[in-house]
Amino acid sequence: MPSIIEDSSPRTNFTLVTDVLPNQVLGGGRLSYYVAVATVLFCIWLFQSDKQKCGVSAPFYQASRLKWMFSADTLVKDSYSKFRDCIYQIKTTEGVRTIIPASLVGELKGLPEDTLSARTAVREAMLSEYTSLCAGAHTDTLSLLLKCKMTGQLARMTPQLKEELEYILATEFPECQEWTPFKIQPFMVRTVARLSGRIFVGPALNRVEEWMDVSINFAITAFIAVIKLQFFPPWMRPVAQYLVSELRTIRKDLEKAQAMLTPIIEERIRDSEIPGYEKPDDFVQWLQDALPEDQKRDYYIQGKVQLLLSAASIHTTSNLTTDCIYDLAVHQDMQEILREEAQEVFDDDEAWGKKDSMARLKKLDSFIKESQRLSGNVTSFIRKVMKPVDLSDGTHLPAGTNLLAPMAGVAVDSRYYPDPEVFDGLRFYKLRQQQQSSSSSSPTSSPTSTPTSSTPSPTPDDASTNANGRWQFTSIGDTAMNFGLGRHACPGRFFAGCEIKMVLAYLLLHYDIRLPEGAARPAPNMFMMTKSPSMTAEVLFRRRTACA
Repeated sequence: MPSIIEDSSPRTNFTLVTDVLPNQVLGGGRLSYYVAVATVLFCIWLFQSDKQKCGVSAPFYQASRLKWMFSADTLVKDSYSKFRDCIYQIKTTEGVRTIIPASLVGELKGLPEDTLSARTAVREAMLSEYTSLCAGAHTDTLSLLLKCKMTGQLARMTPQLKEELEYILATEFPECQEWTPFKIQPFMVRTVARLSGRIFVGPALNRVEEWMDVSINFAITAFIAVIKLQFFPPWMRPVAQYLVSELRTIRKDLEKAQAMLTPIIEERIRDSEIPGYEKPDDFVQWLQDALPEDQKRDYYIQGKVQLLLSAASIHTTSNLTTDCIYDLAVHQDMQEILREEAQEVFDDDEAWGKKDSMARLKKLDSFIKESQRLSGNVTSFIRKVMKPVDLSDGTHLPAGTNLLAPMAGVAVDSRYYPDPEVFDGLRFYKLRQQQQSSSSSSPTSSPTSTPTSSTPSPTPDDASTNANGRWQFTSIGDTAMNFGLGRHACPGRFFAGCEIKMVLAYLLLHYDIRLPEGAARPAPNMFMMTKSPSMTAEVLFRRRTACA
């Protein structure tokens, strides 16, 4: 769950509905007027000279802004193949960005926030002063709750999540007695919204359609608002904000969230005075308990926090789940391998609630990580230099420099991943087994030992985990930055991993999956730095006879 609360590559936080985005950006009504205005603004934006001068002595990768708008993943891969371990610069739709290779990220990830800031970079990228996409003073509280309350209690939540998954499958998924085509991406968005909502706001609200609507669309609305504002130069935005209708929608959504949460929280406050009252176990209650006394009745805070959680979690988790299903449909040989593992782990209903059940799905974990490797973030490690930094290669990073890491390039670097263009669902499972065998045979061996040519170099983040931890889906490192890096790594990634494993394991146990005859893997949508799976592609499902 790459997060607005902590580090992420913000362009990956939202599902971009590319089929309808142009109409939404243009505003819908009075189309010809908006088309004319939008065309003028687009031309000004496209051809305006970039006055940002960061002072970094590094080469530029030349590509037009228009190409960056629709082909960012291809451009990142191409630029990475040219510069590899060298720092270089790009001029994207958001302005000049300095690209830091994996070989130098390790020198930066431990720097303090007042020297290299993730929060400032995300806040500026999200234009938070206009869009409200910032947790502000509550950032540390939210991060702590996600790490301690949510991550530490995943096993206890699993039965609730399974119940919610079975409900939405029963009510919104086709019967599939025969091979049945189904658009899986929209369904996955609603599924993840339901699952996350069960833990975020509890069963009283997570199935309410109005809550589903606002929690799903808040991120999309905010993303469109950011796109529109980026067409205006910074000096125009204080006035231009009044021309962006999505900013008004954001304020209305925040008010809706507050209105829906208010009676729930007020009832809990009243009931808490009753002897023997048992507090609900969800994020609303955790935040209520954590807020200072003078903010416990500020329901706007609760509403805003809940929508930020939704924006940071629903689309990223549903996107990756959808990509995994597309990959399962393509690589049908993996279905039986993963199904056998799931059958072994979930040998009875009680196994879904066991503490170690999700951790035992090692092959599925590997499959998800491999899908993320090839379909994940275009960039990561978003940072802004607050104080000058000098790197070991002699590069000077002055204050004001905006940094990114080229994840799309690193993901297909053969130095880190042998046969990088090949999808190997057991790639990371085999690496875990290899590491385990090496550790067992050599008690003195260390995760930081010199790697073989086929093994990515370990990082300090890897060394902080056990020998097998570095290859897990939730692990982070200098070559594994889909969840961010360092102290700002996404605190909700363990919950996201639990959700994805549950959905995939359940589907594998109950359905066969394939693509329509002759169809290739659905191509992703690409817009600016946002990459998302096709919303319109159909996948065929057939209910397994043993589960009918």
